[in-house]
Amino acid sequence: MLSIWIGALDQGLAYAGLALGVYLTLRVLNFADITVDGSFALGGGSAALLISRDVAPPLALLAAVALGALAGTVTGLIHTRLGVNDLFAGILTTTGLYTVTLRLMGRSNIPLTDPPLAIRHLPDLGLGPDGQWALALLLVVAGLIGFLALMLATDMGLALRALGNNPVMARANGISTGRGLTVGIAAGNGLVALAGALVALYNGFADSAMGIGSLILGLGAVIVGESVLRPRSVPMALLAVVVGSVLFRAMIALALQLGMEPVDLKLATALLLLAALALGRVRIPGLSDPGGRP
Repeated sequence: MLSIWIGALDQGLAYAGLALGVYLTLRVLNFADITVDGSFALGGGSAALLISRDVAPPLALLAAVALGALAGTVTGLIHTRLGVNDLFAGILTTTGLYTVTLRLMGRSNIPLTDPPLAIRHLPDLGLGPDGQWALALLLVVAGLIGFLALMLATDMGLALRALGNNPVMARANGISTGRGLTVGIAAGNGLVALAGALVALYNGFADSAMGIGSLILGLGAVIVGESVLRPRSVPMALLAVVVGSVLFRAMIALALQLGMEPVDLKLATALLLLAALALGRVRIPGLSDPGGRP
């Protein structure tokens, strides 16, 4: 029984980068970005390919982040340079990324037989491999929270937050809307691709279709985290997103424990998201008044 909940913790931490990326684009930039479905699979597929060819895992993770950021840049340029609607720009990019990921991987599935050597050297906390993964993922997620909190407190981060809150005011103060959106979307998709790579490493395989539904998972984590913690600052909002990711995976694990069939998980995910919206009354930028964003 304990292994199930530790596994849910590991899964939640592995998906935390996805939730942070969705938070950055949706909450900070007020940009509904569907690119995450494609960049998640791109990150997982590229990392798995490189690791299967004996590239060091840290380099494979960096490559995944770079490719995800490139995908986000494409969406940002389509939106800002061509004037395409944000949703449609993301759809265009993520549709193309499916083919790119398949071509890159060379096949639809890449197995990864062994966990990275660095993880096997970590203490297992008396929990075996799951404990080693939990410790490694906690360190990664803590680093991401610290980095994003510092970044959003810089002039560039404040400019991104201004763009999401009031684009007219931001432009009046000399902030480039096109450049800011493109940088922010690229950063968000870099985080999503990192999550895809970590999930592929944890699961032991990468699949070209692993990104389907990623936006819903990330959005669910953001909404659940904000419903539970009600953050009033950016660092607390980032922590809430990670907590939401873990809780969201725990709720899915609970549904399986109660006898729900795996084939019904998509329906369970949709119902959990709907329940969080109904009970928490969390406002989503683009669907309601964006006020109240940290």
